[in-house]
Amino acid sequence: MNNQPNIDRIIQRLEDDYQSGQLRIFLHKKSKDYLKAHRLTIDAMIQMAISQLSNNHYYRGPSPHHWKAHLTVYEFITMIDDSDMYIKFDIGPEFSQIESFHSREKPINFTWTYH
Repeated sequence: MNNQPNIDRIIQRLEDDYQSGQLRIFLHKKSKDYLKAHRLTIDAMIQMAISQLSNNHYYRGPSPHHWKAHLTVYEFITMIDDSDMYIKFDIGPEFSQIESFHSREKPINFTWTYH
């Protein structure tokens, strides 16, 4: 039995929430520092992140959020402007949000790809 999530459905949900203005932004310091260092606006960052979503860039998830029980985490790794980028989204029953957008710092660990 294949337990891999339907990433196309997840990507469509994120794109729909973005297009309808329902995508929330909850960035950690590392992501905020990345935006500042690269002189990116939040709007530009979200457009880049959403435009890069594909099955090819899916890294891992679904996984439980560390401190919000109603959110599920999906992670993507992609190249943007010659940088290996880490992008993390949270999806809940009522909204989705972008949580991380910064250069990848750790080696890719595929031992925890999906449940």
